Amino acid sequence: MVYLQAFASAVIALYVGGSDQTATSIYVSPNGNDLNSGTAAEPFRTLGRARDAVRAIKHRERLMRPIEVRLHGGVYRPERTLTLLTQDSGSTGAPIRFCAVPGETPVITGGRVIGGWQPLADKPAGVSELAKGKLWFADIPKGWRFHTLFVDGKGMQRAQMSSDFWRRWPKAFTPGPPEKAGQLLTFRDKGILKNLPSNGDVEMVCILAQYGVMGNGVLTDIDPARGTARWNSHQLELDFKGWSRSESERGFNLENGLPFLNKPGEWCVDSESGRVYLWPLSPSMKNHVVTAPKLYELVRIQGDETHSQPVHDVEFRGITFTCTDRLPENEWPHDWLKRQWEHVDAAVYVQCARDCSFSDNRILDSGASGITLNHFAQRIGVVGNEIGWPGSDGIFLEGYGPGMLDVNRSNTVRRNWIHDVGQGNYWHSASIQIYQSANNQIELNLLQRSAYCAVSIVGASPADIGDPRHFFPHPDAPQFDPWNTYNIRWQDFPKDVQASIREGRSHLYDRESAKPYLHSNGNLLTDNIVVEPEMLLDEGGAIYAWCPGKGNVWADNLIFKSSGMPGSSILALDDMAEYFTVSRNVIWVEGQAACGTIGVRPSERGNVIFGNVRACYKPEFADGDAGNLNGIEHGFYINDPSRAPVYRMLASITDQVKREGGWLGSPAVGIPRPGEKVTPVNKKVSGSPDHKTIEPAKP
Repeated sequence: MVYLQAFASAVIALYVGGSDQTATSIYVSPNGNDLNSGTAAEPFRTLGRARDAVRAIKHRERLMRPIEVRLHGGVYRPERTLTLLTQDSGSTGAPIRFCAVPGETPVITGGRVIGGWQPLADKPAGVSELAKGKLWFADIPKGWRFHTLFVDGKGMQRAQMSSDFWRRWPKAFTPGPPEKAGQLLTFRDKGILKNLPSNGDVEMVCILAQYGVMGNGVLTDIDPARGTARWNSHQLELDFKGWSRSESERGFNLENGLPFLNKPGEWCVDSESGRVYLWPLSPSMKNHVVTAPKLYELVRIQGDETHSQPVHDVEFRGITFTCTDRLPENEWPHDWLKRQWEHVDAAVYVQCARDCSFSDNRILDSGASGITLNHFAQRIGVVGNEIGWPGSDGIFLEGYGPGMLDVNRSNTVRRNWIHDVGQGNYWHSASIQIYQSANNQIELNLLQRSAYCAVSIVGASPADIGDPRHFFPHPDAPQFDPWNTYNIRWQDFPKDVQASIREGRSHLYDRESAKPYLHSNGNLLTDNIVVEPEMLLDEGGAIYAWCPGKGNVWADNLIFKSSGMPGSSILALDDMAEYFTVSRNVIWVEGQAACGTIGVRPSERGNVIFGNVRACYKPEFADGDAGNLNGIEHGFYINDPSRAPVYRMLASITDQVKREGGWLGSPAVGIPRPGEKVTPVNKKVSGSPDHKTIEPAKP
């Protein structure tokens, strides 16, 4: 009864007395109380409570002015994801706005503090000789299995079998056929399985090809005597014949096992016994704050796709979102798109929405992607944010699979600082990933240190669209379902095509007949700065396209890398990347690009490429362009030995960014000035102990 009375009082108070003349305001504070009225003097404590108050106001009155949920500074640790449904929409000119109180820093975290640390006195089976006497432990709720751990805001390395770069990982294992119980793996070195739990705590990071065919399968049924374990993943079936061209291109690493904990800064979790172990960087754990993620998403905007009722006119401003986990691959839903070894979930997940915006926010240390705009997403603005250290992509624009639903389009990604992507062992991740999404404007972004490409614009292979193995969903598939790689909307295709494929006959789509079903078209990528792409994978390109639609534009972008690109072009127009305009981009790559400065398949049609510059050019860089039929002799670019084009474009872009308010966090761009040395990239496996997470300032 007290709750209902407080709720009614809040509705009346908020309707009568907004915080100013333009908006009705609801206040939230970490020190508030959900039994309060929600006014400035009596703030609520949770965003869920504030959302319910907004619903009550909307139900009572049709307001023609914005409603603001104002967050005071401090740390919010929600118990569940803030979910906004169609009923939580605003209206044109009167949005629902979640924003920081001016001058304050609200931090919404999915992390939980882990306390009660003690030196490890007993010696659990498997503790290495190096670790004995060095480990600390803490009790946690049984069943809590997380994938990242932070000490004083700094990310620690999850215990791993090998700390080498992935090309030097061990390779000697044999996969059996996929089964419901998991794909049986046989390891040549049986000893690596000794003292590992079989409950799914251990993951096997496996990379099958240098262009990023990789997964994080959960291991169960571990049998050291036989040297076997079962790989459990709804994302990837281990198949050497289908993926790996040679043994040198595949390798595996085991993570989160007590026997692998053998150096300072490493940790592992035992969810069955409810313990987490850590070899701290300092001799004692006293006065240190340890956190681990509990939630997978912090905000979900979820419209009604079935009835085509999107959430609309909702804004988020000035909020820090941090510390989320990633769903293990054996728990991925059947209908998730599993396009190319990325994680589709996100700290901020938007599905079926229009006319919403995210501005001046920080999204840090997400277990999966930073922001995903999924399926129906139109006129969404992602402007002026920092997205740092995501487990997968920075921003993922992900429409429907091949078919006739062309409804992910006309979004704006502008003036964001996106950096250090792919931290969750999803190295095929891009700073900005575009799949089946059209007419988006990608402008004035600073894209630093991507695991793979900085920007990737892709569709689906025509050969796969008509393939019976990929066309229809197979929910009873043993583990990985090939349909999930594209989520083809089979019901959108002609009836005779459906019938033919049902009978097991492939329908041969070609580059032209497939295009009506491919919607990554008309995207404008301009005035962006790309710094140090391909930090972990050697293939792809700084900016990349594969099997998209028509009419994409890459213009006036600046690209810098302090080493070569041994497995790719710098600007890569891969299979069936046609009808592109690639113009006036400036490239400074200190080394060879194995497939050319601008790589174009000789068979592609309609591309217009002109005015590009390979700056700081040296004669020894020419080998990558030798034999490239679409290289310098076609006028696609010119070589310039000076830095002048770099600094002209750098000044042009940064001046415009400054006029619009700068990049949040005021980052250093990372392009050497005259007299500064070009430092070679030091490639590291994701999550090394020197992965520096900038913890939000404590209010």
